[in-house]
Formats: sequence, C-alpha cells, structure tokens
Amino acid sequence: MIRAFHKGILLSATGLWLLGGAAHAQDTPAQGNLDEETNRLRIIERQIGQAKNRSAALDREREALAAEMASVSDRLVALAGNIQSREARITESEKKLLSLALKENTLRSRLRARRGVLAELLVGLQKLERNPPPPLAVEPGDATRAVRGALLFGAIVPDLKGQAASLTRELAELEAVRQRIVSARNELDTHITNLGPARAELEELLIRKQALLAETARELEAEQTRALQLAQKAKDIRQLLAGLAEARRKAQAKAAADEARRIAELEAREAEARRVAEAKAQAERKAQAERIAKAAAEKARLLAEQKALEAEEKRLAELKATQERKAEAERIAKLAAEKARQLAEQEAREAEHKRLAELKVAKQKAAEAERVARAAEEKARRQAALELKKKQEAAAERRRKNPAVRFASSIGKLAYPAQGERVRNFNDKDGYGGRSEGLHIATGKLAQITTPADGDVEFAGEFRSYGKLIIINTGDGYHLLLAGLDKITVSAGQSLTAGEPVGTMGKHTARGTLIGDRIDDPRPILYVEVRNGAEAIDSSRWWVDRGQKAVLRRNNGGNEG
Repeated sequence: MIRAFHKGILLSATGLWLLGGAAHAQDTPAQGNLDEETNRLRIIERQIGQAKNRSAALDREREALAAEMASVSDRLVALAGNIQSREARITESEKKLLSLALKENTLRSRLRARRGVLAELLVGLQKLERNPPPPLAVEPGDATRAVRGALLFGAIVPDLKGQAASLTRELAELEAVRQRIVSARNELDTHITNLGPARAELEELLIRKQALLAETARELEAEQTRALQLAQKAKDIRQLLAGLAEARRKAQAKAAADEARRIAELEAREAEARRVAEAKAQAERKAQAERIAKAAAEKARLLAEQKALEAEEKRLAELKATQERKAEAERIAKLAAEKARQLAEQEAREAEHKRLAELKVAKQKAAEAERVARAAEEKARRQAALELKKKQEAAAERRRKNPAVRFASSIGKLAYPAQGERVRNFNDKDGYGGRSEGLHIATGKLAQITTPADGDVEFAGEFRSYGKLIIINTGDGYHLLLAGLDKITVSAGQSLTAGEPVGTMGKHTARGTLIGDRIDDPRPILYVEVRNGAEAIDSSRWWVDRGQKAVLRRNNGGNEG
C-alpha cells in the first residue's frame, strides 16, 4: 500500500512538472503581447499629442485663411484698377492714332490739290534758269531787257519765296505727323502687350480666391442655387429682390437650427460613449477580481498539497531509517522543490495577468481620452466655424445696415464699373418705344468690370432679358444691377469691396442690352441700374469721372449728359 501511495505521489508530481513546463512555454508569447501593447500605448499617446497639435494648427490655418482672403481681395481691387487704367490708355492711343491719320490725310490732300501750282512754279524757275535777264553792268547797251528782268523778278520772287516756304512747312509738318503716328503705334502695342500679363494675373487671383472660398463652398453653392430658383419664379426685379430677402432670412434661421441640432447630437453621442466606456471598464474590473479570486483559490490548493507532502515526508522519515528512507526523502524533497517552483511560476503568472489587466485598462483609458480629445476637437472646430459664420453674417448684416461709407452719402464719389463710352442715360428713349431705367456704357472687348461700392452679392446668373446679371446689396435699401456681362467671377452670398472685379465683357453686344437705335454698334454694352427699394432711380449724381472716360454721347431720342 505504501508503494502504491508513493507511486501515486510520483505520478502527481510528474503531471505537475509537465503542467509547469507547459505554462513556462507560454511565457514567451505573453511577453511578446506585453511589448506589443506597450508600443500601442505609446503610439496612442503620440496620436493624442498630434491631435492637440492639429487643433492648434487648424486655428492658425483659419486665421491665416482670413488674412489671405483679405490680401487677395485688396490685390484684386488694385489689379482690376490697373487693367481698367491700361484699357483707358489703349482707348486714348487708338483715338490719337485716328486723329493723326486724319491729319496726315488732310496734309496729303492739300499737297495733291496744289500739285498744279507747284508744277507751274518749277517750270517758271527752270525758264529763268535757262534765260536769265542780263545784268546791266555786264551789258549796259541792253538796258530795256535789264529793266524788264528787274520788274519781272520784283513781281515773281516774293511770291515764289512764300510758296516755297509754305511748301517747306507743310512737308515738315507731314514728316512730323508720320513720326508721331509711328510713336503712337508703338505706344499702343506696348499697352496691349502689358495688358495680357495683367489679365492673366487677374485670372490667377480669381482662381486663388475661389480656392480660399472652398471652405464655405457648400453654403455658397446652396445660396447660388436658391437665388437661381428664385430668379426662375420671379416675374420682375421687384419680386426677385423680395424673394432674395425672404430666402436669406429663412436660410439664416435654418442654419442656426441645424447647427444647434448638430451640437446637441454631438453632446448626446459623447454622453452615450462615456456611459458605454464606464460600463465596459466596470465589467473589466469585475472580470479581473474573478481572475484574482480564482488564482488565490489555486494558490491555496497548492499550499494544501504542499503541506500534505510535508506531512508524508515526516511520516516516511519516521518509518524508514535506512538508505531507502533517505532516497525517498530526497525524492520527496525534489517534489517539494518542484511544487515550490510551480507556486513561484503561478505567482509570476498571476502578476503577469494582473499587469496585463492593468495595461488593458490603461489602454482603454487612453483610447477613451483620445476619443474625448477628438470629440472635443471636432466640437471646438464646429463651434469655431459656427462662430466665424455668425461673425461673418453679423458683419455682413452690419455692413448692410450701417456701412462704413453709406451708399446714400457716396454721391459724386463712385467710380464707373468699366472703361468705355456712356451711350444712354437714365430716362432716355431706348429705341423700342420705352425709357431707359439705367446707364448703357459701350466698352472694349473683354473689358474688366468692377463693383463701384462695397456690398454683398445677392444674385449672380442668367435672368430673363437681362442676360447675365449681378445684383449687389449696397445697404440702406439700395441695390446695384450690372447686366450684359459675358463672364461672372462672383457667387451669391459673397461679400465685395469697392473696386473688386466681378466679371468681364464679351466681344459683342449681349441680347439683353441691345439699344434700338444702335443695333449696328458692335461694341459690348454694359447696363448699370441703381434701385432704391424696388424702384429704379437716376444714378447720374453718384458717378465721378476718374479718368475712365465713360462720357455720354448725344443721341437723337434722349437727354444729353
């Protein structure tokens, strides 16, 4: 019986040794998982720091974006003024060439008309050269011929001298006119050459401004779509302006409600995420406590087995005093040492499990911190965007209600929106049996168009007989209408500064700006109208001539300005 008991103890010790070996074999994968989790924790900590840096960078980018947009607007105003100045110089050069060409033709006509007189003069001079009157001192006997020659010279020579001097002056004048024509043509070529790069730079700036406006592209596109839909429904300008004002109020209210709803949903999601994270952490803590309790029970069981082995060793020591007892004692000591080793390994595994559990909790806390940081960053970004939009809308509303320079106080101070010739004034006959409600300015091909005053674009697109139309709200109930453009470079909802480019003319007259008695005029026509409320008013008092040469020409059916 004792041998069978010893055999059972030996088998149990062998099984425990094998289990211990298997557990030891699992230490290497556990250590690898620990290193992997440590690295992931470090990566998460770096990502949290990077998220904070991105948030600060976003704030700086928004400030830089606002500053760059202001700079681009200023550059656009300056460049558009430069282009219009060059267009004015090109127009002056063309007029100068025309005047010089007329003068050259006049001089040539005068010379051709006097060709017969000059021929007679040359014939008379040749005759005198072949048969001159004899001098009295050389031939004193031929006094009659000498007297006759003297009388002839006295009558002819002064007239010949006058005609020769007049001819010399006219030839010199003709040569000077030719030189001035050459100079004027060179000057015109220079202006035309310089205009190309300026227009290219303007196109680049317009593209850059459109890129900067991409942050609010959805709002601008929605504003443009809304304005075009209203334009299709409106029957006249009065209805269009009323529709634009009502749609703007509804859009502002809807944007505020949508943003408030988004913020409420974001806060609700954050609260739900915190609740789920807390429940998950509590479940993890409960599981960890259960694992610790199970490990303690296992440790108690091993301690009990160790005490049983010790008791068995004591009993065998008392029964055997021989070498067999000694050998058995050594074997039991080995088993005890093995059991102690297993206990040490079990404690090490428990410590590892505890460390891994703590690492998992730390990882979850880091993930939660990262999620909260991202949510806070998103909330801050949305809040900043909402505040920026509210500030922009409030600033636009203040400019409309209380502009720095009121439109009504700008009488005699506004620059014309284009270089050209004013061919029709307010209340002139339009050639179709009606009266003009604005100005008609004949411009050059591809002429640059700018806004005369600060304001907000309420409409930009096609509208009935007006063709391509821009409506600018300049505040105090005034609206500025520009029609007949070939290309529009602004959008509804965009704020403009006086002098900023809004588009360009085409190469021919647009259908909506044709004038009845000037249908044969091939030049593009810009139509400019100012409205107070829904009524068109006479805008002639607002304009000032700043070298733009938008001069009104007399026409048969209207007034003269």
